[in-house]
Amino acid sequence: MNTETAKAKDNKRKNTGYNKENTKTGNSISGHKYLAALAAMILSLMLVFTSCGGAAQTSDAQNSVTTTSAEQTAETAPSKSEMFTERDLSGEYDESEAVTITLDGSKATASDGAKGVTVDGSSISITQEGTYIFTGTLSDGQIIVDADDQAKVQIVLKDASITSKNSAALYVKSADKVFVTTAEGTDNTLANGGSFTAGTDSSDSSNIDGAVFAKDDVTFNGKGTLSVTSPAGHGIVGKDDVKIAGGTVTIEAANHGIQANDSVRLAEANVTITAGQDSGKDGIHVNDGAAEDGGTSESFFYMADGSLTIGAGDDGIHAESSILIEGGDIEVGKSYEGLEALTITIAGGNIDVTASDDGINAAGGSSNSSNAFGDGDWGGPNGGGFSDGGTDGSIIISGGKTHISANGDGVDSNGSVEISGGYTLVEGPTQGDTSVLDYNVAGTITGGTFIGTGGAGMASNFSSAENQGIIVVSVGNQSAGTAVTLKDADGNTIAETTPELDYAVVYISTPDMEQGGTYTLTAGSYSETIELSELIYGNIGGSMGGRGMGGGQPGQKGSEMGNDGSAQNGQNGQDGFRGGPRPDGMKGDMKGGKGGMKDGRGMGGGLKGGEEAA
Repeated sequence: MNTETAKAKDNKRKNTGYNKENTKTGNSISGHKYLAALAAMILSLMLVFTSCGGAAQTSDAQNSVTTTSAEQTAETAPSKSEMFTERDLSGEYDESEAVTITLDGSKATASDGAKGVTVDGSSISITQEGTYIFTGTLSDGQIIVDADDQAKVQIVLKDASITSKNSAALYVKSADKVFVTTAEGTDNTLANGGSFTAGTDSSDSSNIDGAVFAKDDVTFNGKGTLSVTSPAGHGIVGKDDVKIAGGTVTIEAANHGIQANDSVRLAEANVTITAGQDSGKDGIHVNDGAAEDGGTSESFFYMADGSLTIGAGDDGIHAESSILIEGGDIEVGKSYEGLEALTITIAGGNIDVTASDDGINAAGGSSNSSNAFGDGDWGGPNGGGFSDGGTDGSIIISGGKTHISANGDGVDSNGSVEISGGYTLVEGPTQGDTSVLDYNVAGTITGGTFIGTGGAGMASNFSSAENQGIIVVSVGNQSAGTAVTLKDADGNTIAETTPELDYAVVYISTPDMEQGGTYTLTAGSYSETIELSELIYGNIGGSMGGRGMGGGQPGQKGSEMGNDGSAQNGQNGQDGFRGGPRPDGMKGDMKGGKGGMKDGRGMGGGLKGGEEAA
């Protein structure tokens, strides 16, 4: 590798905003050009809070800003053709020009006259660009790709099963790009045997920790099936981009299912991931490390179509910068937080998320970043309010169908929420410090259907609405399975749902809700007729949205033994702009529980009562 080429490749790894070359067309494309548009949109959403108790409407100027930002996002959002090359999606190969490697237990044999491949017992090294077909079983061996940094290598798995007892079954050490293609009608396996041992090459001394480990771009495609198993590490690790663009892929991993630096992209594939059940890791984790170094991350997740099913010990999908979903079916059946990134954009697809904490969370840092303590937080050296991780986050829903069942907040943004289309259904718990909708800067709705049920104590309304009405109503304690319906003045049902969790508040907004219209809401035993004199209506206590600018009064010092929440752990805070009275301070912890934490959830309130908590 010459010095100039090596330097260019190193820069590519450091700057994920580089242009990719389309393999067949030669068109230069940028995988991140939409980030600038999303950043501009976030700035344009700095709207004034306008709803209080009853309702209010945004000014024409505010409405025009929101509309323009949505148009900009649509115009600059990446397309499938920009995210994937033709070769990524085709999965085609010419068998007549390929090298065939036959696997037989503990050894491998290459076809006569094969070039670009070296076999040493059960270790197969590929050193040149070309197509290599693998068939048979290797009980303890490895494929190593160590080619020129401009080489495109295609590995075809044709009823191949490769296990490495203490390393990666496939190790991409050097190449421009590697295609892993599963032949139609075949079943294939890449697995680690249960441990990872440092390699003899000093540059790899502690690197390899996935059943597939790629230092350069890797694409999985084809029409067969691939099982990736990693009982002691990650499933697939990619130091650049990881694309899955065809076939059926199943990943089982002790840690992250897929871990990538720059991006994870899905299209035309059926992917199932079970990851981090005991280690608390993510199904898909994308992080280029820029934030840790004081920079701005550009790592992202993208999905165009196909299907993705995830069960994870931590986040279903975590991307440090952004998540963009344009289509496909996503089911996150188990997670701590379903989707987490600084910017989350849903433009299409069918998404079903189950989370033990937040369903969709726009926040940076770790999965717990929205609930992080630090300088300026309650109990931090500068006192202050609860930290929500900043104001730069954004959640943008313009299409698709999204269902969220969360034990934390349903839709939670450390910044803004904008809904302009699609169908969004949120189900949350009635107890705890949770809300169907939570944001720090602005919550706007201009289109689509939004229905939510959950707790009323921390409920917050949208801050602005255009084109259609929104109601947020406390309905008393209603049981799971009791129907919610909204009917217009003529008795036509315009929205309905049957929540699977108990609920005490209902959110409904549809394009059929007009200013000046009269609507009847029925929720279990509760019924109310509402006239939308303004587009935003709410009967919840204090509905300025977000975490509120006010704050509760300090609670009393927590008890020495930290009993369960009550007045012992902090008295009720006075209502902030959105916080309601919360008599149940958090369960005491060791000594002097976090008294009053739930008592004044506004940004100035709170945890004086728990200042001696551990």
